[in-house]
Amino acid sequence: MGTKAPRSDSGQGGADPWAAFGYLVAGVGFYGLAGWALGRWLHVDYLAPLGIVIGAAFGLYLVFAQLARIPHDDSTNDSKGSGSTTDSDNAPRPIDDDRGEIA
Repeated sequence: MGTKAPRSDSGQGGADPWAAFGYLVAGVGFYGLAGWALGRWLHVDYLAPLGIVIGAAFGLYLVFAQLARIPHDDSTNDSKGSGSTTDSDNAPRPIDDDRGEIA
């Protein structure tokens, strides 16, 4: 089948485009269907389009709320990903390339 991206349980959000698409489609579908059913019950025609607009607004809100949780890059964390690990005193230690252990 396909491989899935690893899921982050850190609670910091992410920029998954399929999640954003799902929020929008689910909001439009759920509130559009609820508006249609309520419109049929009350014999009015405007509740289905109103439900679609409200669902799209809620979906966009969820997308922006998710994107607001993405951590921003700090210029203070320049040592991350440099190929060496650091002690508590920030002195770099080389990594043994054969086994991936700290020398």
